[in-house]
Amino acid sequence: MGALVLWWVLLEAIGLIGFPLAARLFSARLDHGYAFAKILTVLVVSYVAWLLGSFGVPYATASIGAGLAFVAVNVALALRQKSALVAWLRADGAAAILRADALWTVGFLFFAWQRALAPEIFGAEKYMDFAFFNTLSRTGVLPPEDPWMSGLPFNYYYFGYLMLANLARIAPLPTQVSYNLCVATVGGLAFAQIGAIVWGLTRRLPAALLSGAVLMVIGNLDGFLQFIEKRSFIGFDYWRSSRIVARGDTINEFPYFTAIHGDLHPHYIVMPVVLLMLGLLLDPERFRIRDGRLPLLTRDDAWHLLPLTFVLASMIVISPWELPVGAMVTFLLINRALPLFPLLSWQRIAYGAIVVAMLVVGYVLYAPFYLHFAAPQGGVGAKIARTSLVEFLTVFGALLAPAGFYLAATVRWPASITRQARDLLVAVAGVVLILAVTAGNAVYVLLAVFLLATLAALAQTDDVETRAPLLVLLGACIALLACELVYIKDPYGEKLYRMNTVFKLYFQAWILLSVVVGWCTARLAAPGVLPRSTRTAALGFVAALLAASCAYPIGITATRLYGRFVPATLDGTEYLQREHPDDFAAIDWLRTNVSGLPVILEATGNPYSYYARFSSNTGLPTVMGWGNHEGLWRDHDQSVGGRATDVARMFNAPTLEEIEPLLERYKVRYVIVGELERKEYKPSGLSKFEPWRAVFNRGGTTVYERPGG
Repeated sequence: MGALVLWWVLLEAIGLIGFPLAARLFSARLDHGYAFAKILTVLVVSYVAWLLGSFGVPYATASIGAGLAFVAVNVALALRQKSALVAWLRADGAAAILRADALWTVGFLFFAWQRALAPEIFGAEKYMDFAFFNTLSRTGVLPPEDPWMSGLPFNYYYFGYLMLANLARIAPLPTQVSYNLCVATVGGLAFAQIGAIVWGLTRRLPAALLSGAVLMVIGNLDGFLQFIEKRSFIGFDYWRSSRIVARGDTINEFPYFTAIHGDLHPHYIVMPVVLLMLGLLLDPERFRIRDGRLPLLTRDDAWHLLPLTFVLASMIVISPWELPVGAMVTFLLINRALPLFPLLSWQRIAYGAIVVAMLVVGYVLYAPFYLHFAAPQGGVGAKIARTSLVEFLTVFGALLAPAGFYLAATVRWPASITRQARDLLVAVAGVVLILAVTAGNAVYVLLAVFLLATLAALAQTDDVETRAPLLVLLGACIALLACELVYIKDPYGEKLYRMNTVFKLYFQAWILLSVVVGWCTARLAAPGVLPRSTRTAALGFVAALLAASCAYPIGITATRLYGRFVPATLDGTEYLQREHPDDFAAIDWLRTNVSGLPVILEATGNPYSYYARFSSNTGLPTVMGWGNHEGLWRDHDQSVGGRATDVARMFNAPTLEEIEPLLERYKVRYVIVGELERKEYKPSGLSKFEPWRAVFNRGGTTVYERPGG
């Protein structure tokens, strides 16, 4: 309980410090950005510290300097905005702050509880995340050293991990606790931020809560299918619901799954930053037409464009998969005040050029990262997919239903649409129909209907506040359709050719559709949109689908409550203490007594396993961790296999003299001889380390310190 309170107070303080800057960026319609102040503070301070560290400033000094400078800037902004903020607080500002903090607190506590039911930082790729988190919590220089290939810098997008590791540096908590609190923090922030966005769009608290629940709490309809099959909420397979499309050859994670799974992957870490961008874009007071001029060429809107550029650049450096959808949504929303037709105009071309310029500036802002990062070879491929309509609706049926009813109720085809618009929509419909027939894929037809109806709805309204959520819907549909046509090439082979493409774009579409669900439902519930009986039927159907989607979180929670026989805890290494007590004691000794990033030698082996357990749980770099992952990150670099061979040689060689050149090459300071090493390597080879000083020895695990290492 103490850790929860301490962490909550820390985040509250961070939010209050950054509120003056948020108030400068957001209008009163979005409560001056109070719900976004926490992530804004973490993002800006982390960026400044990272930038200073990238130019050689010791990272601890850079972090302190960045934090003090941020406080000073916000004090100045607070004094400058004092009168306006005081007036806002006296009006409805206090209620807005309470609302945002209530949403954040409920979301944070909910996901902290969920993590406490399954806190283990083990399984799938959690060792990877924990290794990065621990190393970045220790590092004093940038770029940081790779925990799984000692002596080399990270070749992975680490900035999101660095943001969270900065929180761990501030909080006086062990990283095995702060890791799980970071998972809960991302969930809580996302819940509060989307609530703030939808509140700003609708001024309806139920709509805001609904979007928060859709984003972070509900699952897909596979949970309901599991309930029907089992006739019980006990015994749910939580993994199955994230591997539905193409019979498991793709990944269709959704935020609740990622949160309870405990993956601090970039696609999850980036969520509050994505919502920060959406908040800036969807603020109803921003990016308006003034006197027929291009909005972004006015002085005021140019000011709004600068922070948007920074946030977009940060999204992409945290998770490069955000680039296509992030750039597309930015383009759609910054020109929402323009008439839909003609689609190609000089103003729209200018907006496209502006987005390209934003991406270029964003690259410059994070140039120190890109100069050290070697992206694996890839590219974009094209292939018509054959996604099952049933599988697709199992994932997105509940999220698309409110938009479907809203479009059916409001689009007047063809009375209120120009001839030019009708001709274009008919042409698009024809192309999509040909694709659908060619592929034998009904998903094309469904998405075509949504695309065409959304375009028609955009064509028949000039209201900017109505167009904005419709453009978000359009962006989500384009992202989903792209999964059926193109894919990003990666090393996973022909069978899994679009695994990551579906994974990342589905996840991003889920975020966008979560905004749309709350807005569309609020519109449907308003009098006059539908006849009363039809409105009741539509809302009842939507409610039924959303209720069915709640089966997944209910079933997973019940299964974990029923199946857990140890007390709930936020300690992610509690399983080590129970299952590997000797290794745990050695890991705890290293965490407590070793500073900096000296190199350790431990067994290397298969991914998704117990191998690399010391480097992952301490952040200390090892000669070779999971070779499979390093091979993917480093584009199948031959040195990965060479290091694995060297690790085996250092453990198996009969004498220390024989391996001294390798120990010196890799700068090994500590050698681990524990249960995996005793299983993997020759006893005669392990015994050669006995003349060295054993800095830790318990049961079957010994940590040797290399003389002069």
